[in-house]
Amino acid sequence: LPMCTGAAANLWSPLAAEWQATANTVAFVNGAMGGVIAALGCMAGGFLCDRMDRKPAYCLFALLIAAVTALMALAPRTEFVFIVATSTYAFVTGLTYAGFSGVVLEAIGRGAAATKYSLLASLANMPIGFMTFVNGWSHERWGSSAMLFVESAAGAAAVPLFLGVARRSRRRPGPA
Repeated sequence: LPMCTGAAANLWSPLAAEWQATANTVAFVNGAMGGVIAALGCMAGGFLCDRMDRKPAYCLFALLIAAVTALMALAPRTEFVFIVATSTYAFVTGLTYAGFSGVVLEAIGRGAAATKYSLLASLANMPIGFMTFVNGWSHERWGSSAMLFVESAAGAAAVPLFLGVARRSRRRPGPA
């Protein structure tokens, strides 16, 4: 599903000029600092997933990342906003990756766990590639604000679908 992909980060460099962000700023917030911030998001997401149901947590994180991209589309085009928005996006992407891991680990159980996790993690790259393509296409066609809204809408629209599948696939207790 196109939720929680973090795919918009693949286009921060082409968008940076609109926010008057320098190449050094982009390299810093999308590189070293972005990695540290995403790691902090992963730790926070793991903490939250250990304290609540992982599926709703994953959906909450999806809605948070959708909100960040929508707010970035509406925000003033300044370097400071670029730094805050992309850093927030990195943090929430960390939350989403922890949520994804929590959902997958819960779903796969114990048998052949390494194989199942590796398979599902590799399949998770498909929505990232798809959303990178969609984001690039929408940016070329309609501009950066529309691209950010498309990213936001795709993630938010996927949440009810995810919840529906999660409800339908819930394990039912066996006969007593």
